Amino acid sequence: MAYIQSSDRPKRSKSPKSHIKRKSTAIDMTAMVDVAFLLLTFFVLTSTLGSSSVMELVMPPKTGDLDPHLPVLEHKVMTLILTEDDQVDYYLGISNPIVGVASFDSHQENSLRKLVQGHLEGDGVLLPCPSGAKQRLHCWDPMFVIKPMEASSYKNLVDVLDEFAICGARKYAIDQYSVQDSLVMARN
Repeated sequence: MAYIQSSDRPKRSKSPKSHIKRKSTAIDMTAMVDVAFLLLTFFVLTSTLGSSSVMELVMPPKTGDLDPHLPVLEHKVMTLILTEDDQVDYYLGISNPIVGVASFDSHQENSLRKLVQGHLEGDGVLLPCPSGAKQRLHCWDPMFVIKPMEASSYKNLVDVLDEFAICGARKYAIDQYSVQDSLVMARN
């Protein structure tokens, strides 16, 4: 609320000119401060804080009672090579590999999601491993190895990890792209 203070007695000057009576003003800012704090608390309470977008990393268990050099059937391991042209080259096995190309578009016939789901479903010969089984050689326990090329994008790696989460792939590793991988792909 604003009000004007005025003094009753005018100042006398020695000059014959007429003077304007000056009044002092004082503005009460209480109501404006109240409104400002109400708006501040409203916007603080109704806004949402930015949530962190961190990818969850699952580490393998300690190898106290497990042998880290357990044999793995080579047809259980699918190697995914992330290329620079937003595609995934893959091969299954080493001695007589099955080689192909997959895309990130889930609506295509050769999509990465269909490839991962097909490998998770099994080879049709071995039955799925029961949970808690220590011997996994004679049951279907698929694994994936992701090998990004130097020119591949980080987005493609995140997309592959997202597809694993969607499909329920539990065993995967990220490795470096090597000369052996390029030889396997070139032979087939």
